[in-house]
Amino acid sequence: MLKALRILLLGIIGMIILFPMAYTISLSFFQNVDFTDSYAHFFPSAFTFENYVTASANRYFPRYALNSIITSLMAAFFRLIVTTMAAFAFTHLSFKGKKVILIMLLSTLFIPYDAILFQNYSTIARAGLIDTYWGIILPSVFSASSLLFMIGAFSSYDRDVYDAARLDGAGDIRYITGILIHLTAAVSATVFIQTFITSFGSYLWPLLVTNRPRMRTVQVGITMLGFSETGDAGAEFASIVMITAPFIIMLQILRKKIMDSMDIKEGESV
Repeated sequence: MLKALRILLLGIIGMIILFPMAYTISLSFFQNVDFTDSYAHFFPSAFTFENYVTASANRYFPRYALNSIITSLMAAFFRLIVTTMAAFAFTHLSFKGKKVILIMLLSTLFIPYDAILFQNYSTIARAGLIDTYWGIILPSVFSASSLLFMIGAFSSYDRDVYDAARLDGAGDIRYITGILIHLTAAVSATVFIQTFITSFGSYLWPLLVTNRPRMRTVQVGITMLGFSETGDAGAEFASIVMITAPFIIMLQILRKKIMDSMDIKEGESV
């Protein structure tokens, strides 16, 4: 009985979470006349792929999507490298001022993002990185929360593993890439996914540091495609569905890696 209630509860929660996305997908197949009906309905009167054709045919949409994918992958990759190296240093190495430096880095968690927005923009502008991929991703390379997450993962393993690797002649880089990353693969994948999703969904920062239409990311560019002005609501929803696809693909690619690292089999619950 308890198991059945648990399944029912999880099913209801799942339906609540998935409903907005399912409705968005359905709206992407609506014809223009369906949006002006006097009553709301979930399914279109007739399925059409014309909205997807209209959205993908826009001269800038493929470029917007490509910019978002490139910058999100770059931000996730470099943040993973930076936080991995930093977490290794704070958990495995001894150096002067380690605690002070760590406290200073973690204290950035309490600084509102808006408070440093102007300074970040000034720095990027002085470096000549406006309208570049580096200008978009550099403020995302370091994250105190990701660092704290990685430190917690690295601290869970005994230092004897590191000492044994050193005795076998493994350097720090080889130990990190050959042993530590594999032991904490689930955490690394989680940091990568979280950074990718955050970067892909970012709106304000890409809006500030990009001026040319060809450098806009999809979150910024989707408001400039003109679908709302032309009344192509279906094309707008189709573009939303298409920009959501990378999230689903990324989760599917890394899901098995996370589950294998946590020794979770298909069908089992954590």
